[in-house]
Amino acid sequence: MDKFATEAPALSPLGDLHVLLYRMALEQGSLRPEAAARRLDVPGADVSAAVDDLSRLHLLRPAEEGTGAGRPPGEHTAGHGTEYAARSPDAAVTHVTGPIEARIQQLHRESERMSSHVLAMKPVFEESWHGHFTRTPIEYLTLPDAVRSALERLSAAARTEVAAAHPDVPAPAALEEGLQRTTEVIGRGVLARTLYPHSVLTHAHVRRHLSRMVALGAQVRTTAHVPDRVLFFDAGTAVLADHGSSSGDGKGALAVRDPSLVRFLYRSWESAWESARPFTGTPGDGGAKDELRRSVLELLESGMKDGMAARRLAMSVTTYRRHVTELLAELGAQSRFQAGSYARRAGLLDG
Repeated sequence: MDKFATEAPALSPLGDLHVLLYRMALEQGSLRPEAAARRLDVPGADVSAAVDDLSRLHLLRPAEEGTGAGRPPGEHTAGHGTEYAARSPDAAVTHVTGPIEARIQQLHRESERMSSHVLAMKPVFEESWHGHFTRTPIEYLTLPDAVRSALERLSAAARTEVAAAHPDVPAPAALEEGLQRTTEVIGRGVLARTLYPHSVLTHAHVRRHLSRMVALGAQVRTTAHVPDRVLFFDAGTAVLADHGSSSGDGKGALAVRDPSLVRFLYRSWESAWESARPFTGTPGDGGAKDELRRSVLELLESGMKDGMAARRLAMSVTTYRRHVTELLAELGAQSRFQAGSYARRAGLLDG
């Protein structure tokens, strides 16, 4: 058992008998357990146990110097002839918590000493880690924990910018992790930019999340189509989703550090960012529905199949078909191609 746990006094529930005995000690100036037992008509063993509880809490103390000698403070055992005096609760608290607070301070000092001891290796780790990144142009991260660890390290090392693109609605846990990393990054003055498809803005919880991001200082934009997930750190490292990872669950990633490849990927991301719509987080920040409507109409006009169109818009096939049905009714069209044609003639696809 932890030594610290054994130093705190055992806490028994304080009941009516404890209150009566403590009150008697206060009002009479002292308390004799055997006399109290007779007066209250309570078994002596019960009174002795209650007096012991009050003594361990330092609410009662032996009235005479030397009584209970050889026992630690607060560990006296009520016996025949022993007389007790009452302490104020404020004084008792000092006696009870003093050793505990001293132990806490000692543990805090030990914690700082151990932290300093371990962190002495941090320069070695960072030098080795940086060298590993420099030597390895592409690193395969096959396990979710490895991906999470790499993202945490890269975020912590970022100095100028963290940029990202997400093709669909992340899981709530992923959103929360991303928000924590964004908070830390922006707190260091690093630019944070994120790109999403318009379709994610139809989800209220995603809009709330993005509003929190914008409130922190991040820049968020949406566009018609985001091909895949990618994150850039200082435009020098790109982390891509690895759908063909050996783990087989599609949760692996590639950390790419080859300058030419990263530069190409970053320029592609920048091109999408420039043409995307800013998300401000304001109640009137609506363009999401109009942009999504336009994207569905374009796909209808192209004749793309439902499954592929739904994936392109980062939504389920059922949701995509619901949007199609609503647009057909709105335009009075009898077919999907006709809806696209009507929309083109009406100028809904211009610009």
